[in-house]
Amino acid sequence: MEFNKSVSNPMLMGAIELMKAEDTPEHRNMFIGELGKASFLSPAIVDPAPTEGEDGELVIAPGSKVQFPMLTGAEGMRFFMAFTDMAEYEKWQEKNPEQKLPYFALKIEDYAGIVLRRDAKGNICPALGIVVNPFGANIVVPREMLAGMMSAKVAQANQAARQAAGNKVTPFKA
Repeated sequence: MEFNKSVSNPMLMGAIELMKAEDTPEHRNMFIGELGKASFLSPAIVDPAPTEGEDGELVIAPGSKVQFPMLTGAEGMRFFMAFTDMAEYEKWQEKNPEQKLPYFALKIEDYAGIVLRRDAKGNICPALGIVVNPFGANIVVPREMLAGMMSAKVAQANQAARQAAGNKVTPFKA
């Protein structure tokens, strides 16, 4: 997670276009593969607000609280926003001119960590997932898909650990 870092995802955008043109298992798999590699822009509410540093860049004070706003869709369903590039992020900003928010570059693992976590009382996050480019492609990635992607990453890591150890060690199971 990086503050105010720009991102670009041409391969993911290509996979989205292919999937929208022809929704095949091959195109979906390509989309999922690119989704796992991508970084996304996510607006953030930072308290206290970032200040301008000596170099003119925004700086977050140590100990600041960061919240990621959600979009509320039909029937009150809530999703975190994931923008593939600055042009897509600006579409949201145009619709919300009163909210000039800084942003973070998040990976799919960051979103999964937020969406799948439980609070101190055991309550799961109210977001049902993320929406990629909500004012463009509008691709919903539900909580279950995020969980599946993270399970697959753990399985791949376990397999790599077994191979690295010559299949002599049983790796930790999540």
